[in-house]
Order: sequence, then structure tokens, then C-alpha cells
Amino acid sequence: MKLVKVALLKHIEGFSKNRVENMKKKMFRSCIWEKPICIEKNHYLVLDGQHRFEVALKIGLKYIPCELFDYNDDEVVTWSLRKEYIVSKKMVIERALNGNIYPYKTAKHKFSRKIEKCNISLNELEKYNKYIDDIIEYDFI
Repeated sequence: MKLVKVALLKHIEGFSKNRVENMKKKMFRSCIWEKPICIEKNHYLVLDGQHRFEVALKIGLKYIPCELFDYNDDEVVTWSLRKEYIVSKKMVIERALNGNIYPYKTAKHKFSRKIEKCNISLNELEKYNKYIDDIIEYDFI
């Protein structure tokens, strides 16, 4: 797992504002960042964790826990949850880089490894956010 600069990350699909607010409240109650987001490491695309990414933006975090995956890995699989949209790795990249993201709950991914919870206290995460400022990725665990 790495801490990755939030400013580099890009959505691949929309999100629910209500879910973001609920997630933010839950994080503040628990004071824990429970799970890393999954990103495509070559383009910094958020493959899983759109809502956690939005929470990070709202609370001003500069770095967040991420698991990095490579779309060149055949074990990373993507598909559409909606019949009216075709989802492929190539299309996810093109759409995200052009700002034409998929609607909420469209793109789904299966990863080559299980994503474990990280359970990092927000206080600890904020400390890292103060001290690492000029790097893109920082090995956390």
C-alpha cells in the first residue's frame, strides 16, 4: 500500500453526494480511514473508491492510502454494471482522461489480489499529509 497524492487522482465514474456525506460523517465518528482506494498506477485512475476519494477532497487530505494496479495485468478485469454502457480498460482510460466519466455505478473491477483494510487513524494520516509534500507516492505499508 502507498500514500498517493490526491491531486493526481481522477474519477472514472460519478458518485453519490449523499453517500460521500455519510461516509465523511462515519470517518469523523470513527477517526479511521478503513480501506485504501484502488487506482490504476499509470494514469492514477480511481478504479474503486470514488466516494472515499471525494471525502479526501472534501476534508483536504493531500495523500491517501491506495493499492496500485496495472491495467496491463490480465488479472485486472473490468466490466459494465449497465447494459447500455460498454466498459473496457481502454475506454475507462480514454473517458477518464477526456473528462467524460461513466455514470455512477457503471464500471466494475476484479483485482488480482484481495484488498485488505488499512484502518489508519485520521490523526496519523494527517501527520503524513503535513510532512510529505513533494512526492507522488510514498510507501506506507
